[in-house]
Amino acid sequence: MAPSRTSTVKNKHAANKSGIKGSKLSKAGPQDGIVQKKRKGPPPTAKGTRPAGVLKKKKKKVYSEKELGIPQLNMVTPVGVEKPKGKKKGKVFVDDRESMNTILAIVQADKEGEIESKMIKARQMEEIREARRVEAEAKDQERKAKFDDTKDSLRKKRSRSRLPGVEVDGVKDEVATGSNALKAKKKRVSFA
Repeated sequence: MAPSRTSTVKNKHAANKSGIKGSKLSKAGPQDGIVQKKRKGPPPTAKGTRPAGVLKKKKKKVYSEKELGIPQLNMVTPVGVEKPKGKKKGKVFVDDRESMNTILAIVQADKEGEIESKMIKARQMEEIREARRVEAEAKDQERKAKFDDTKDSLRKKRSRSRLPGVEVDGVKDEVATGSNALKAKKKRVSFA
């Protein structure tokens, strides 16, 4: 038998796009080998989901007393604390200017009293410091005077001891320098 010639297809996918629509290759399914069935009817729905009517149920909004503008009962609020609608809290404290001025005057008087008391305390402390300084100076002068007196007395004693026959503290100079003069005791130290 003679060898048969087969036609080789260089491009596998050329048959699909080449325009030969009547051929077997064009009618064949995908080359993967996976074939899907064509479904007839509506697509299946996922189980466990709730109907749309249940999800769209709205919750009623609950308003607070502030939003409704209901006044609080059994409360006495001062003029400055009460917040007027549409204004920031604390912008206008007092309706009456005179009462506001009296309050400010009282507060300023208190502050001035505190400052005044601080100034009085400072003056008192300054007076105490001055008195201590004067007292320290007086003590210093007294100490210097005492020191000068002791220096003078020592000088006088020294000058008296040089002159012969002059008593120093009731002891004659001759007794101290005589033939039978008292010898000063010599200090001795004995070691064991």
